[in-house]
Amino acid sequence: MLFSEPPPSPYDLHFSLFGTRVRVHPLFWLVSVILGLNAGKMIYVLVWVVAVFLAILVHEFGHALVMRRFGLRPWIVLHGMGGVACYDSGQLSYSRANTWIRQILISLAGAGAGFLLALGIVVVCLASGCTFIMLAGMDTALAVQLGIKTPTVVGIVHDNSITGFHVLLLGIPVATLGVFVNDLLSICVLWGLVNLLPVYPLDGGQISREVFLRFSPREGIHHSLMLSIVTAGGLAAFALMNMLRGMQAAREMGESIGSPFQSVSFYIAIFFGYMAYSSYATLQAYGIGRPRW
Repeated sequence: MLFSEPPPSPYDLHFSLFGTRVRVHPLFWLVSVILGLNAGKMIYVLVWVVAVFLAILVHEFGHALVMRRFGLRPWIVLHGMGGVACYDSGQLSYSRANTWIRQILISLAGAGAGFLLALGIVVVCLASGCTFIMLAGMDTALAVQLGIKTPTVVGIVHDNSITGFHVLLLGIPVATLGVFVNDLLSICVLWGLVNLLPVYPLDGGQISREVFLRFSPREGIHHSLMLSIVTAGGLAAFALMNMLRGMQAAREMGESIGSPFQSVSFYIAIFFGYMAYSSYATLQAYGIGRPRW
């Protein structure tokens, strides 16, 4: 699977942090660079890659720390589709993690660590005189603004319009630092929220599976996969509609439409389209192996 631990390669980066082994697959760097190409300047692409690395590492350490709290011995792998905190399944038999509520806590810990990092960034920047703005809705109407200053935007901010939700810090005096902080903030918050959607194998999909199994052991996996298909398929369709709407708006204003490969929505549509198909294929395989009553 694309989201499972990839096999080792001779180009892996290995290190240990807080007693946890970390392996970074070379595809992690390649995909991060591709996702950051719309930043324009090479320095901003590099800043984006560093922000992705730090945000995903913090996310996976959130999982790993809770795993260790429950007696597991995890290791972390960053790969082309993000990251994964792994452990030997045989450890469950003698650990304290083998309950549905603790499995949910493990799944929640990744996004929770990212949200805590984002909160820390906002608090420090507000204390330094910056302004925090949160925009929400399809037309990004102003929802929240904290801070007494109203400085201009420094640097560039990655396009996350597919979500209809933006978080932004204004007033950071150094352009490169401003870009890094806002990239890191956006990844921790926006990617964290997406990760909690009930789509398998995202953390939200793992959580929905545990909840369904808790209340319906016989049909829980079937129901969780159905929810995953509907959610992922709907998001893929929404992303395509968002891309087409943007192209139509550019055409009406006489601007260059550009290639779909330059649109964030295009890649999000592929991402969720693949997960909808993967959940459907898993559901089909699960249905074949289910006993008939």
